[in-house]
Amino acid sequence: MIRNKAGEFEDKTGEIARYQQQADSISITFNKGSTYPYGRDRVRVLRKPTPLPIPEGSCVEVDGQIWTGVRSVLVFRSAEGQWAHIVYQRKDGSEGVSYYLASQVEVRADVGASGIAADVRKYWRAVLSGMAPDDPLQDPHERMPYVHPGSALGAYLTGSPIETRDLATPPIYPFRCNLSQRAAVENALTRSVSVIEGPPGTGKTETILNLIANIVVQQGMVAVVSFTNSAVANVKEKLDELGFGHIIADLGNRDMRNAFFAKQSERNTEVSRFVSRTPPQPDERRLDEVDRQLRELQRADREKAQRQQELAAFRLEFEHFERHLHDDLPDLENLPLLRRSSDRILDYLAESDLQHEGLRPGLLRRIGNYFRFGPTSDLDPGDTDLVLALQRAYYRKRIGELESELDRLDSELEGAKFNDLAEEHQRLSTEKLHAELGDRYRSRNRRKYDHETYRQNRNFRSFIDDHPTVLSTCHSLRKCVPEGFLLDYLIIDEASQVNPLAAALAMSEDLCRNLVVVGDSQQLAPVEVTSESTATPPHPAYDVRKSVLESVHELHGEGLPSQLLREHYRCDPAIIGFCNKSFYDDELIPFSPNGMQPPMLVWRTVEGNHMRRYSGGGRMNRREIDVIDDEVIPLHCRGVDGDDIGVTTPYRGQVAAAEDVLDSGLINTVHKFQGRQKRVVILTTVLDESRQGRIGLKFVDDPKLINVAVSRAIDRFVLVTNHDTLPRSRHVRDLVGYIRYHGFDESVLDSDIVSIFDLLYQNYARRLRPLARRRRHQLRYPSEDIAWTVLHDILAEPAYLHLKAVPQVLVTQVLPNLDRLDEPQRHYVGNRASLDFVLYNRVTNEFVLAIEVDGFEYHANKPEQQRRDALKNEIMRRYGLRLLRLPTTGSREPERIRRELDEADRALARST
Repeated sequence: MIRNKAGEFEDKTGEIARYQQQADSISITFNKGSTYPYGRDRVRVLRKPTPLPIPEGSCVEVDGQIWTGVRSVLVFRSAEGQWAHIVYQRKDGSEGVSYYLASQVEVRADVGASGIAADVRKYWRAVLSGMAPDDPLQDPHERMPYVHPGSALGAYLTGSPIETRDLATPPIYPFRCNLSQRAAVENALTRSVSVIEGPPGTGKTETILNLIANIVVQQGMVAVVSFTNSAVANVKEKLDELGFGHIIADLGNRDMRNAFFAKQSERNTEVSRFVSRTPPQPDERRLDEVDRQLRELQRADREKAQRQQELAAFRLEFEHFERHLHDDLPDLENLPLLRRSSDRILDYLAESDLQHEGLRPGLLRRIGNYFRFGPTSDLDPGDTDLVLALQRAYYRKRIGELESELDRLDSELEGAKFNDLAEEHQRLSTEKLHAELGDRYRSRNRRKYDHETYRQNRNFRSFIDDHPTVLSTCHSLRKCVPEGFLLDYLIIDEASQVNPLAAALAMSEDLCRNLVVVGDSQQLAPVEVTSESTATPPHPAYDVRKSVLESVHELHGEGLPSQLLREHYRCDPAIIGFCNKSFYDDELIPFSPNGMQPPMLVWRTVEGNHMRRYSGGGRMNRREIDVIDDEVIPLHCRGVDGDDIGVTTPYRGQVAAAEDVLDSGLINTVHKFQGRQKRVVILTTVLDESRQGRIGLKFVDDPKLINVAVSRAIDRFVLVTNHDTLPRSRHVRDLVGYIRYHGFDESVLDSDIVSIFDLLYQNYARRLRPLARRRRHQLRYPSEDIAWTVLHDILAEPAYLHLKAVPQVLVTQVLPNLDRLDEPQRHYVGNRASLDFVLYNRVTNEFVLAIEVDGFEYHANKPEQQRRDALKNEIMRRYGLRLLRLPTTGSREPERIRRELDEADRALARST
């Protein structure tokens, strides 16, 4: 009940009552015909109030919602029971009064005001005080006055034990599921805190969607948040595809909220169509029976995938083994041992190894071995060829067994119509969700909500019933849900990118009761919080440098319900196999088909140190860019659309350098590629074997960075690196070794791209040594002298005998006049600006081409020189004079020079 402009009091149904308060009683006179739920009589007098104490730092929860600004609560007794008279301050400063049953009103202590929770908040405030004043985390943390004891944030800050409950109803799966996803959903529905570890390609989004479906069916409310809006965009897209998009409030930032509310009419029309198409409730017994059968078949399907993985590994291992065998091994075809299982052959090899070491078995063991292995007295355990023949027999036997097991599993799955059963299970689950939502919306009027008023208490309850799933970012959720409103679940997606400060905002503003953290602990961590504070966290779990995923793992340890999504559906099995062995303890099970052959390659640049370091920080390697542009993409991306190719690198400087060569949008850093996928992914490591290269190795060789880079590729992954393949690394070295093992030596390729300027460095390609012997040593700078030598070689070719080259020519000497220049350009030309080389027609003396040799340190690292270079470029452009720049970080300079000369000759022919 609130005071209206007339001074009267209006309850939630819009009915008017007169109000009179005396010292020891309150008299309320309701309008005639009032249906106010707390009494039917027109006059209700409440006497002898008892004040409800509200300790400092506490708050008042009314009907399950936190009220801020409560000044007092008086409890009165009446014939119907106890009533609470609540006086509170509205946001505009005026006074409001409301009445509720006393049982609906409770004073809640602030769990964030004492103990470990207070220490954590003190630490966070210290960190925030050292951050930039305009940091978006600052203001919302300052305005977080209270931590609800029943909220996920309260449990997180106090480290409370995780609560357990039974499943309310059997789960449904409108989005197809597997065994791991089932376990993850059931964990979330029965625990107050749970984790879903979702490695790339394991159906993380489908798991979230199935969880949302079950929460909504149980009349629950859920928010899905992440660090960015794009991270949760898949959730909306998939729900839209299945026809359930109307349950979503996509509220993110201001623009998204405006777009959402602008489409209210369209959404309401869609809801009406949805209700009109509502199917009847599916047969629960049939749904349960299909679910039970499907679980059993999913176990068989998982076993089939594991056997396929094992078979591929044995075949590859056997191929390596046979490469080392000679042709005249003993013939063991009639040996009884080979009619036994592969395990028996392996057991015999172990037994014979012991005998060879001199450990002869006793009589009983020999008798036992006879029954296990058959007659083997003629076999000499010291005969190497015999052992190799038995090992070969073992491989063949085991491969045959695995092929038989796969045939059996295929027959079992086909006979039980596994795919048909999975489709029926999904259909019945979808019908269940549709029927439940149809019942909900059938009894509700279609409302259009306004972005200015939907958060008001009396509106938001209706709004959240209409839109039980809210999508937002961690930072924006606080602007989307009214203070103190209790949602049932908060799902934090891409949690490896969310630090505890951002996660706490999402947990606090909606006061969710249950928390589901979804991410991958082997993905890149969040951007590190920048703060001048040196404060130390009271417990390692709350360190702001961690992700919230790491935080809850550290907080709850072995007691944390955490489910790894094991079934992988994205990458070629060989590609995800590297990640699986290196980072996931071989827990993943590839279900994905083979992609391109070969799926993984290494391209090595020619010898030499090709990395360059910018003076302002950052690194680039133009040679690796040229390898990608001239060799990798033409040879290994044939038939692949440009949008399906991704080039990634640890360094922003490499991205900037590559954007001048590669198509726009093709390249980005590994951090920016996280969450994306491409058919072909090319990783350029940038580093070389120089001292600066070794300094950068820790950053490039980070296991999470390598994992993200490799797992972006669907069909093919190509590593472009230096000639030595970074031998001091750990994970890059393992990656190269893995690729070599899976593709043999054919998978490690050497680039043909060289530069004449490789002669400037100690380790240059052998093919340049003849040029080194021919160097003319006539010019001051080695780079120019090398270019001068190459120019003489080119001009000695028949096609260019009519040309001559002149070094160090003043710019003004090649210009017919200075009429086209502005004042800064005239000043530059007048200050002895020169061109490194000018090529003329030796017959007509006509200008043909100017060449500039750009050393990295002098040109790329000096802004003033870059300004002068730009002036020179513009001057030559104004007069239509060709200028070719040869950076010392480039490659294939002779081809570039010839190409420019040929183009100049064709241009001259066209003009005449």
